[in-house]
Amino acid sequence: MQIRHALTTDAPAVTPLLVQLGYPDNDVDDVRRRLERWERHPEGAAFVAESDGTVVGVIAVVAIPLFEREGSVGRIVALVVNESQRGTGVGRELVAVAEAEALRWGCIAMEVSSSRHRTGAHAFYRARGYEDRCERSAKFYRALTA
Repeated sequence: MQIRHALTTDAPAVTPLLVQLGYPDNDVDDVRRRLERWERHPEGAAFVAESDGTVVGVIAVVAIPLFEREGSVGRIVALVVNESQRGTGVGRELVAVAEAEALRWGCIAMEVSSSRHRTGAHAFYRARGYEDRCERSAKFYRALTA
């Protein structure tokens, strides 16, 4: 397995992975545009895992500067491994690469959000040393319209 920066040419392989993650309303052109944006992001990156020339996983990570103290927090924005490859170490390797990139950006911690129904993902993150902190803080969301 090889992990490398995602390219716009990976859009046809990344699009069905997003469907597996629960986001079916993506088309290849939309994903291509987003990958292009991630390629240019100064403190954000998307990586893919390839096995035998086939993309089997993707992760996107970004650094969020802290205001209340020095440093930044890395955030895993998306992580998905092809269903046929889950449990083989692909996700673990993708997270390790994302964490290394976050450290390079000066991040002092990592965070990730995961829907409550994704209990398998929660176990995966706990095994990587992530803590569920929902009892300590809440996540609020509001859609913005133009």
